[in-house]
Amino acid sequence: MNDMNEVLKVEHLSHVYSAGTPFEKKAVDDVSFTARKGEFIGLIGHTGSGKSTLIQHFNGLLKPTSGRVLINGEDIFQSKEMTRAARFAVGLVFQYPEYQLFEETVYADVAFGPKNMGLDKDEIDRRVRENCRIVGLPEEALDKSPFELSGGQKRRVALAGIFAMEPEVMVLDEPMAGLDPAGCADVFRFIRDYHEKHGTTILFVTHSMEYAAQMSQRIVVMDHGHILMDGTPAEVFARADELIAAGLDVPQVTRVFLELQRRGLSVDPSVYTVEQAAAQLRAMKGGARKC
Repeated sequence: MNDMNEVLKVEHLSHVYSAGTPFEKKAVDDVSFTARKGEFIGLIGHTGSGKSTLIQHFNGLLKPTSGRVLINGEDIFQSKEMTRAARFAVGLVFQYPEYQLFEETVYADVAFGPKNMGLDKDEIDRRVRENCRIVGLPEEALDKSPFELSGGQKRRVALAGIFAMEPEVMVLDEPMAGLDPAGCADVFRFIRDYHEKHGTTILFVTHSMEYAAQMSQRIVVMDHGHILMDGTPAEVFARADELIAAGLDVPQVTRVFLELQRRGLSVDPSVYTVEQAAAQLRAMKGGARKC
């Protein structure tokens, strides 16, 4: 029986590239997991771990070699109609999404998805204007060509276009890639604000443990086509030595506390934010004073 909170479910999914040839490669191997309504999930893995191949199955861009992808309990490949519906239900933002802009104006680009959904003109207009505001694009930008904008503004247009489709699941593949710290902070804020407003399920693909620690309620770690870990940030970072052994990074503050533990201090190395670290150090200092 389907859990009503399960919006995306992957069952024993495998994907093999160039099957039956000398170049055969199994990119994803028997992966199963569930994303529930409103979850904010960080999907982590080094280059070649299979995470990018996996996410392209979520809205039917790739078809599994074996296994299934279900949206609200329905196999997305059970019919052409269901596959089409999945592409509206799951919004996929690729790395450097500004390279996918193609319309003559910002307005037309953001309106492209809602228009293909068959929405009426007034609803399209509402979504375009509302989501351009969310990402900080001024009204006067709507009539401009997206190609006249800066790189950071183009990224905003691309995000507004996905936001305007109001998908049930939003998959963001390295959305901070190539941005300076200020641009990263902006994108972080746009995604967080959208999540808080709409309660959309978000899967955030990154190789940065710093971003995963800041943004995620849950972290799924991939390694060589398999899921290595799946848990809260505290549960995942408690296994920092395993992450490092798998060639992955951990937040800098976690590394500091691992080193403190190695040097004999009684600390919890599963901390992953500066605030947690400060609280633990204050508690240690208070305990020392009592002694």
